[in-house]
Amino acid sequence: MNDLQIGQGRALAGRSIWWVGADAAASADPRRELAAGGLACTALTEGEALASLQAGRLGVEGVVVDASVLPRCAGLLRALRATGVPLVLLLDVEDLSVLAEGVGLGVAGVVKPASAQALRAALRLPGGEAVTPEGATFPFRTLGEVASLSLLVAGLSPDPAAVQIALSELMVNAVEHGNLGLGFNRKRELMAAGEWRNEVERLLLLPANAERFAWLRVECRPRELRFLIRDLGAGFDPAPYLDLNAERSVEPYGRGIAIARMLAFPELVFLDGGRCVEGVAKR
Repeated sequence: MNDLQIGQGRALAGRSIWWVGADAAASADPRRELAAGGLACTALTEGEALASLQAGRLGVEGVVVDASVLPRCAGLLRALRATGVPLVLLLDVEDLSVLAEGVGLGVAGVVKPASAQALRAALRLPGGEAVTPEGATFPFRTLGEVASLSLLVAGLSPDPAAVQIALSELMVNAVEHGNLGLGFNRKRELMAAGEWRNEVERLLLLPANAERFAWLRVECRPRELRFLIRDLGAGFDPAPYLDLNAERSVEPYGRGIAIARMLAFPELVFLDGGRCVEGVAKR
């Protein structure tokens, strides 16, 4: 069992990265946003990136790779990973084969459409420290990122529908209860008023929450998939929520952990006072 320890990571202001992709115009907006935050981006094709690597001209503190280039250049990801710099895969929800390769190499990942905040968070992961060769780590902070990321990684499972729902329940908990601090009673009030999603979106827009990410780590073992989710909250006691009781079984809240256990992760393990949860699914 591995706890997912994510610290502040490396500072990014004043640094430079490569952005490797087939279409520089398509990545102009996120690169511009990163540059506005002090992170200079050089757009390269896969061929230019390989040529620079072979010539020993890396000279950057991180690399973002659009996964769409990898089927045409299979060795690029491994060559970049061997440099030891933080490597971030930019993935579509259909990029399962590239995801599996990334998990094996221990990269960070972001699902399109990628925000500048998510890219910065992924690039802060120190190469070879928080990310290891046996898993991939993904930052997330919004409900949209929960939906796309859970859909992508659940595709590694033989029962993707069940795993996607289970992951989504746990990841939403990390966002709303962990990072945003919404308590059970407050959520009940918001759900009754039909205002839960609006309140979550409002809280996410607050400057204090702009860089407040949760993290999903995916590890592929010979017979199992391990998923670890960590948030930055105050923690909680999960014991009352492990099983459905008569009251919560008919309510639209307070059931996420029990649903995750029933659908995909019967042996959920909570770590660090409830701030990290590990679920295991068979392969």
